[in-house]
Amino acid sequence: MIKHIVFYTLFSFSILVSQAIAPEVTDEKKRLLVLTADESKPDDALDRKISKIVAEVATNLGRYEVIDRNQLESIINEQALQQTGIIAESDIIKLGGIASAKEAMKVQITHYSQKGVPPEDDDDDDDDDRGFWEMVVYESVKGAIRLATTPKDEEPYANNMETIIHADIIFLDIESGKTLNTFPISAMHTGGSRGESLSKALTIVRWNVSRSLRELYTITSEVLDVDGSNVTLYLGSEMGVKKGIVYEISRLDKKKTLRDREVIIPGKSVGLVRIDRVSGDASTGKIVRKWGRVKEGYKAVEMIHPPNAAFGLYAAYNYERQRFDRGGIFFQIKPFSRWSFNGLLGGGSIIDSRNRHDGMFTIGGGLIYRFLYTPKFNLCATVDVPFNVVLRSDDKGHNVSTLLISSQFGLQTEIMLNRKLDIVFQAGFSSSGVHGNWQYNEGEGDDMKNIDAEWGDLGEPTLDASAMYVNISIRFLNID
Repeated sequence: MIKHIVFYTLFSFSILVSQAIAPEVTDEKKRLLVLTADESKPDDALDRKISKIVAEVATNLGRYEVIDRNQLESIINEQALQQTGIIAESDIIKLGGIASAKEAMKVQITHYSQKGVPPEDDDDDDDDDRGFWEMVVYESVKGAIRLATTPKDEEPYANNMETIIHADIIFLDIESGKTLNTFPISAMHTGGSRGESLSKALTIVRWNVSRSLRELYTITSEVLDVDGSNVTLYLGSEMGVKKGIVYEISRLDKKKTLRDREVIIPGKSVGLVRIDRVSGDASTGKIVRKWGRVKEGYKAVEMIHPPNAAFGLYAAYNYERQRFDRGGIFFQIKPFSRWSFNGLLGGGSIIDSRNRHDGMFTIGGGLIYRFLYTPKFNLCATVDVPFNVVLRSDDKGHNVSTLLISSQFGLQTEIMLNRKLDIVFQAGFSSSGVHGNWQYNEGEGDDMKNIDAEWGDLGEPTLDASAMYVNISIRFLNID
């Protein structure tokens, strides 16, 4: 009886046992055949330009071995194939075999337009005072004058062109000729001449193409060595790995057999690594964030959209006044870098020389330097310059305001709570600052005037922003 129990226990365990799967490292470049929809078009045709952009971007990424139109023609000539004119989809299999490529890509324009549009005119604000029929007559006369004074060969608003481009990047399987994927590309720019507007729109196209090509062939690497927060990864510049790339580190996928069926269980994510140095076939970086243990042999997958910004809420405690007197929202640019830009928007109150609580609206920004960077907490030096609009009433009952500019210096620590959330503590001091005259507005539109506030025997109240502060913040990072 005991033998049977042991046998069934071992048999059940053998079914449930899992087997780790080594990461599939992308150590080979993907050969890609780049085509246009119609080879009979001139070189300055839009689809030719976008195809050239795709070939350039794919080459610069380093993970593709690109066969573009010129290279393809050279290969065809070397093979003594006299093919001219349109490259049809039926020829792609033959051409792909010649180029030793498994995938082909072509660009197809779905919409392209350029037209002059009226520039934004500040004088149009006066149009709100006109009635409906008066506006109709006014616009009709203005349009007729414009048509009458514009030469037939000259386009209206030629220096404010609106360019719209919609295209599809289509990836085809060489062997079957079937569509594997389609990436829509869109761009729009308004401003400048026809050529300037098109150039700006193509710059947007280039950025979208880069994102799409990275999504198509994402780099997967492997952790070779871990020394504290320093990590060495397989793959380097030969596969297009560059400084600043962020990898997500995960445990190995596991294969389990359940009811005679193999099931792949994805490994759990454990942290993020930012690359600092790159050689030909390896790269090293820092663990910038971790919520698990990073080990040798783990999988590293390139993040296509790493968190380049962080957002949060803050509250400022005035140590001298023993109260929270300010708060709002903030954002950080490049939260994983040594240097970051910090912006804030909020409000609160400040006590003036008459011991009155004045309302305050704050907008400002500053810099953060992380002199101690660890995977779970950072120590930083900060400097901020807030611009405060302070509001109150003068002695004659006018609602007056003044601009108070001060500077804040402090130290802060960023402590990771989980994968996406941090708590931030900051301690520092604020300078007394400087402010202008108290003023109020009178009149409307162009007739509006700034008038100095009227004060009685007590005189004009002054502001002093100097204080010791302790800020408490919650920071959110958009990590998919």
